[in-house]
Amino acid sequence: MKNITALLVLSLSFCLAAVARAQIKASHFPQDAQWVLHMDLKALNEAPMGQFLQHAMDDQMRRGLSSLTAKSGINLTNDVDSLVVCGKGNAGAGGVMYAYGRFNIPKLTAIVGGSTDFESQTCGAHKVLSWSDKGKRTNLCFINPTLAVMSQDEQLVQEAITLIDGKAKGLSPDQSFAKMLMHRKGRFLSIQANNLAALAGANPQFQLFSQAEALQLEIGQLNGANGLDCALALKAPNKEMAQQLNQAALGLQALAMLQAAKNPDTAEIAQNLKICMQDTVVTVNLQISEALLKKMAQNRQMQQKNGAASGTGNAAKRPAQATF
Repeated sequence: MKNITALLVLSLSFCLAAVARAQIKASHFPQDAQWVLHMDLKALNEAPMGQFLQHAMDDQMRRGLSSLTAKSGINLTNDVDSLVVCGKGNAGAGGVMYAYGRFNIPKLTAIVGGSTDFESQTCGAHKVLSWSDKGKRTNLCFINPTLAVMSQDEQLVQEAITLIDGKAKGLSPDQSFAKMLMHRKGRFLSIQANNLAALAGANPQFQLFSQAEALQLEIGQLNGANGLDCALALKAPNKEMAQQLNQAALGLQALAMLQAAKNPDTAEIAQNLKICMQDTVVTVNLQISEALLKKMAQNRQMQQKNGAASGTGNAAKRPAQATF
C-alpha cells in the first residue's frame, strides 16, 4: 500500500455514484482468519469526531487532500464506506484488503494499465489486475462497482474472490469476527485478533500482547461530548498470565506518567487510563476529551513548525509516542 499507484487507485475508487452503499457480509471472509481490522469511515463521517478531525488537519494534509480532489474530482470524506483487512498469520505475512465504496472501474483499470509490468488475468468471472513496484507485485480485483479486493499475495485475492462468489464457505454471522464487521453508529475502528504470539512474531512492540490469547480493540465517539472512547480487552490463557498482563499495563502507565516533563500529552493520556482485571481478561479503557485532542493537535503542529524553522524537520518526523 506504500506505492503511489496503489494509493491513487484506492483513492480514486471511492467515487460518488448513484448506487446503494456497499454492505459488508461475513461470508466474504475466510473462516480461518486470525485477525481482522475494520475501519468504518461511514460511521466516522457521520459522527462529530469526523468533523473535528477535518478541522484538526495540518496544512500539509490539507494540501495533499486538495491536490487529490482537484486531480480526481473525488471527496474522500464523503465517498468511502469501509475498509476491512484480514490475515491468517503474523502481521509480516500480510493480508488482504476489502474496500467497500463506489468504483469507476473503466477509469481505474486505465490508470492501473499504465503501471510497470501490468498484467490482467481471469479468475472466474472477474479480472485480477497486477503490477510491479519496487520488486513486489500488487494484485487488485474489482468484484463490482461497490467492492474491490487488494493484496500483494495473489493467492489471497483469488481466495477472496472464491468466498465472495459463494464457491467456498466463509465466516458465519454468529462468529466473533463477524460481529466486528457490523456497522455500529459511533464506532470507527474495531480490531480483533487470535493467536497473538504468532501475530506478534519477533516485533518487540507487540511482545506485551503476545502473552494473551486474544485481543479486541474498539475506538468510537465519546458519549455526551465530542471526543474518543477507546476500549481494549486482552484475554489471557489463565489467571496467572492475566495478572502479569495487568501488572505490565500498570507499569507502562506509571512509566508514561513519569515522562510528563518530556511528553506531557502522553502523560495526561496515561493518567486517564482505567486498567482492571476480571477473571482472565484485562481491560484498558480510555476517554480522550475534545480539549485534549485539540491540545495534542496544536502541539503536533508546533513541533512541525519548529522542525521546519530549524531546517532539520526532526520534530515533524518524530514518531508518535505510544499511549499504551
